[in-house]
Amino acid sequence: MTKTIAANTKQNLKNLLLTSPGERVMIPEFGAGLRDNLFANQYDSIEADITFRIEDQVGRFMPFLTIDNIDYTRQEPQYAQSQKEHRLDVLIYYSVPVFNFGDMLEIKKIDFT
Repeated sequence: MTKTIAANTKQNLKNLLLTSPGERVMIPEFGAGLRDNLFANQYDSIEADITFRIEDQVGRFMPFLTIDNIDYTRQEPQYAQSQKEHRLDVLIYYSVPVFNFGDMLEIKKIDFT
């Protein structure tokens, strides 16, 4: 349960980004489906695809929120046969001009925080 507008906004953004399209009842277009990308094989343009989905979903369902920047961090496997260390982390900086605050949301492949 959130107690502030900032905490509620962050939780709603996290929910929007991690929900897969079709998962939410009665609103099949809701959700960026980042969880699917974070656990899938990585490809060269994945950052551009994720950025597009984030901006599209925020524009539709959270238009009061502004995406200021999105940073990506890739960790490649140390060994050719090891996929254990292969991960993509996403760091989203956003602001809500109406309430004059900004924050960041970090989404990791292994643990979602």
